[in-house]
Amino acid sequence: MPEDEKPSIAEVLIQAVARRALGFLNRYVERAVRRAIRMAGIYVVGLVIALVGVLFLATGIAKWLETMFQSWQAWAIVGIVLLLWGGTVLATASFFASKN
Repeated sequence: MPEDEKPSIAEVLIQAVARRALGFLNRYVERAVRRAIRMAGIYVVGLVIALVGVLFLATGIAKWLETMFQSWQAWAIVGIVLLLWGGTVLATASFFASKN
């Protein structure tokens, strides 16, 4: 290799520092993305389990209310209560989300 085509010491040092910095940044972003994906998965699984639990609870309450009311009235009561509960949770979540 001719002498004029060899990189200078400054260029070699700058390239080495840039390579290390980009490598560190790459590892940091990779870890952050993995952590975010893992947390999202955990939240989705938790949400599914909670929704299944609410479904079973609502069904049980509706079946119990059927002993005192007609079937459509029991399901309407459970539906209205769940609607009000969902609206309250949504309003609370949007209130806290808007504070940030």
